[in-house]
Amino acid sequence: MKKVNCRGAINRAPTAIGTFLIAIFLLTACTRKQYAVKNIEVTRVEMDSTWEPATNTEMRTLVNSFKAKITDETQKIIGTANQTLIKGKPQSLLTNFTADAMLDYASGLWGTVDFAVMNVGGIRNTLNQGNISVGDMYEIYPFNNRLVLLELRGKAVKEFFNFVAEAGGVGLSKNLEVVIKNKAVESLKIGGKAVDENKIYRVATIDYLAEGNDGMIAFTKAVKVTDSNRLLRDILIEYVKKLTDENKAVDANLDNRITIKK
Repeated sequence: MKKVNCRGAINRAPTAIGTFLIAIFLLTACTRKQYAVKNIEVTRVEMDSTWEPATNTEMRTLVNSFKAKITDETQKIIGTANQTLIKGKPQSLLTNFTADAMLDYASGLWGTVDFAVMNVGGIRNTLNQGNISVGDMYEIYPFNNRLVLLELRGKAVKEFFNFVAEAGGVGLSKNLEVVIKNKAVESLKIGGKAVDENKIYRVATIDYLAEGNDGMIAFTKAVKVTDSNRLLRDILIEYVKKLTDENKAVDANLDNRITIKK
C-alpha cells in the first residue's frame, strides 16, 4: 500500500473546496490507528514423525557410524585416580593437579617455566576416584583452550597476585608460596625467592586467560606470548596416559602454594 503524504496533499489542493474534500479524506487516511491485543490462543504442536514421515536411511547410517566411533573413543580408559579430585578455592586437589600438569608439560616444551595458572571456572567437573576415561576428561575440560607461555615482568607478576588475593585464589602450580591476609598479598615467593620486579618470569597458562579474561588483566602486559597450538584437554589426556605408562595413578595434595590467613 502506498503511503499517503498528508501535508503535501493539502498543500497541492487547487481550491478551497478541494482543500476541504482532501482534508476530509486525509482525516481518515492519515489518522494513526490504535491496536490492542484482545485474545491469545496457544496450541501445542508435537514435533514427531508426522512432520517428517520419510526417514533418510543414508543420513541416519552416517550419523550412527560417527556416533559409534565417538562412543568407542570417549569410553577408552586411560588411567586411574587414587582419590576423588574436586575444584575450589583458595586451592583444591583438582586445580593443583591441573596446574602442576600444565607446568610439567610446558617445561618439557619450552624449558624453564616459573609457574602455571589455571582458572577455577575453566574446570567443569569432578575427577572421580577409579578409572578415568577420555570422556571424563572432556567433561572436566570442555573448552578448546590452548596452552600458552607468557613472559611477564616481575611488576606485572605482582599485579597478578594482587588479583589472586582479591579473588580468593586460583589454580596455581606447586613451586609457589603465596600468603594472603585481608584480601592482600602478605608474602610471595616463586621458586623459594621473592619476586624481582625487573626480572622476566615465564608463566604457563591458557590463551583465554592470556587475553585478560576472568579478571587476569595483568597477563595482557606480557612482553611475549608463545602459543603451543595444543588444546589443554589433549595435553591433560596425554599427561594421564604418561602417568599410566609409568605405573602411576592420578593424585594430588594440598600444600603451601597458597595460604589465606584469618
